[in-house]
Order: sequence, then structure tokens, then C-alpha cells
Amino acid sequence: MGKGVKGPRPHTRGERPQSWISGPDQVRHEQHCAWRQQKNQAQWREEGWELSFEDWVDLWGDKWPQRGRLATDYCMTRLDWELPWTRSNAHVIVRSEHAKTAGQHQARGWVSPARSRWRATKGIERKTSGRRPTCNE
Repeated sequence: MGKGVKGPRPHTRGERPQSWISGPDQVRHEQHCAWRQQKNQAQWREEGWELSFEDWVDLWGDKWPQRGRLATDYCMTRLDWELPWTRSNAHVIVRSEHAKTAGQHQARGWVSPARSRWRATKGIERKTSGRRPTCNE
């Protein structure tokens, strides 16, 4: 090689399945990353988390490839939003069904601790009634 031309680097970056905690299986690695992300998000939202990786994978079962953001895709949610994430309090449902239950919880006045914390930092008080004030009020 001529002067100023760089050759291939001996240690290139990229996937290193031999070093993955979940092992060299790509699907298992994606599941582990999703489990870790969901666990971290629950911690940020101040929700209890008692789901091991194996329990989490068992809950997903054969629906794992059908997860996503569309209304017909699957997502994991809790049965009782006041209780922590446990094997008995979590299940996998269609996102459209989850949207219905989320709306019902919010209609009953449930607000996540993270949302309350955000409102407090912005100085926003929680609405007590469902109606908006008019211009004359």
C-alpha cells in the first residue's frame, strides 16, 4: 500500500455474538435487548419489576415475531397497573386492546408516577374536571 492509504483495521467493530449475554442466537439476543429496555423503562417510570428474562420470554411465547406498533400487533402490559411487573400480573395482548384499557385507566384518573414527576417539573397542575374552560372563564 502506498503512503497515506490505510489498510484494513485488525479489530473492526460489528456484531460479536460470542460475547452476547444471551448467547450467539440472534432472536434470543433481540429478546434480551427488548427485555432489558422494558425493564429500564419500568424503572424510569417507577414501576416495580420482578420479571426474569426467562419469565418474560415465556410470557411472549409464540407471539414474539408479531410484536410491533400497529393496532393488530402485540404488546406486553400489566393486568393491574398499580401492581409491579410480575409473571402473574403481565400478559401479551393486541395493541388495540391495550389502547382501550389505557383509556379506561386514564378516565378513572390514573396517572403514571413518571407523568406526575414531569408535570411537577413543568409546574403543571393536574386537571380535576374533564371539561375545558371557555374563553369567558
